[in-house]
Amino acid sequence: MSFIEVETWRIDEGKEEAHHDMIRSWFRFVKEHHAEMFQEWKSTRYYRQTTKHGKPTGRYIMLFEFYTREGHRAYKERRKDWAGPYADYKKVDPYELFNKASTTEDYWQPQEENLWFTFD
Repeated sequence: MSFIEVETWRIDEGKEEAHHDMIRSWFRFVKEHHAEMFQEWKSTRYYRQTTKHGKPTGRYIMLFEFYTREGHRAYKERRKDWAGPYADYKKVDPYELFNKASTTEDYWQPQEENLWFTFD
């Protein structure tokens, strides 16, 4: 059963272009180092929030899907002090470009998966 971490934020004013560049660098780094540093991650998705009419709200969303809740905890514990290879990871972490007051973190644990639908 997957475990989902959802982070949302707004970009610090004047740092939009640097943010977008850093997000691209972050994705490249994670893809390159997935097997050794992020093996608990099942998927990662990035979104810009809009109104139902497509107008941007200024908020961005990152969805991290972990294989398990335990895997999420193991990853966070391993990365907590940014030691070893995570020192390089911190260099591409876009968090410094976020408006800190706007940042949220939520967790979703799937329920009743036997009732879910997947349409391919």
